[in-house]
Amino acid sequence: MFAIRGATTIGKNNSSEIKAASIELFGKIIEKNELDISHIVSITFSCTDDITAAYPGKYIRKYYNLHKVAIMHFNEMNVENSLKKCIRILVLCNGERVNINYVYLKDAISLRKDLINK
Repeated sequence: MFAIRGATTIGKNNSSEIKAASIELFGKIIEKNELDISHIVSITFSCTDDITAAYPGKYIRKYYNLHKVAIMHFNEMNVENSLKKCIRILVLCNGERVNINYVYLKDAISLRKDLINK
């Protein structure tokens, strides 16, 4: 089993931005990892407490037809001066992988500057 991490941010707390950002993030994870979605076991989302308009996984499940994949949502820790309006994702997959490409988009790039240009 292997795990792929990623994160993105939204500008406004509304369902259309949550949907667009979530689908974009998950799509980039699939693309950059050449991921066969049939190997996905579960997806965990965490969101900062300023994201309340919708569940990101709702859109991923529908858009990618992942009706048999376990999807959970949690609140991110509320740490002083941390990134706001941030959606984080953890995708667990069956199989083995040596090279995993984590995906950080928009303002979430600041979370993993060590991954830029990799």
